Amino acid sequence: MPITHKEIIESELEIGVWEITETEAELTDGLVLSPEALMRLSKRKSEVHRKGYLAIRQLLKSFEIEPQMHQYDAQGAPYLTDGRYLSITHTKNVAAVGLSQIPVGIDLEHYQEKIIKIAPRFLHQKETTEIARLLDIKFLTQIWTAKEALYKVYKTSGIQFNTQLLIEPFESDSKKGEGLIFHNEKQWKYELDFRYFPTYCLTVARPKKINL
Repeated sequence: MPITHKEIIESELEIGVWEITETEAELTDGLVLSPEALMRLSKRKSEVHRKGYLAIRQLLKSFEIEPQMHQYDAQGAPYLTDGRYLSITHTKNVAAVGLSQIPVGIDLEHYQEKIIKIAPRFLHQKETTEIARLLDIKFLTQIWTAKEALYKVYKTSGIQFNTQLLIEPFESDSKKGEGLIFHNEKQWKYELDFRYFPTYCLTVARPKKINL
């Protein structure tokens, strides 16, 4: 199916979500892929990853982004040549993009029971105070996507999810949150936008505005 969710969160930030039900051929329809894009596509050995890549391209097309504007830096991170910031994410049958005038990170993940077992690897000690939530798949998945979004927007390798990333307490189904990054004896604050869907959730992260 085509785009399932498109939203302007604020004037400088837009997101789009695509739930993938098409074949590869259908996802390729209408796309103009450069030799570099075709090479990147060919390197994706699984059908799921190829479809995710094509769905991202379809999303960018829907935002009227020309193919040559979408590039990758030396670290493999996507960017746009018009100066806007871009973040992408895809997992299984869903892909999403975030476009912004300021740095942005976006991540989505399906709800899966296995997240309960791996939670100790990414939860900060301050995120473990509510015992009941440690078995809450939706809560843990939202924390995970928030930290992935923070990691993407901060763009610094080696950040430890369970000690250097902290998601401030938030109510279930809240659309807003705040995340902190601790690095080099400094602290950075980020605004978080939470979005919930029947089988997955999504988080967008951007630097917190300073009110003067």
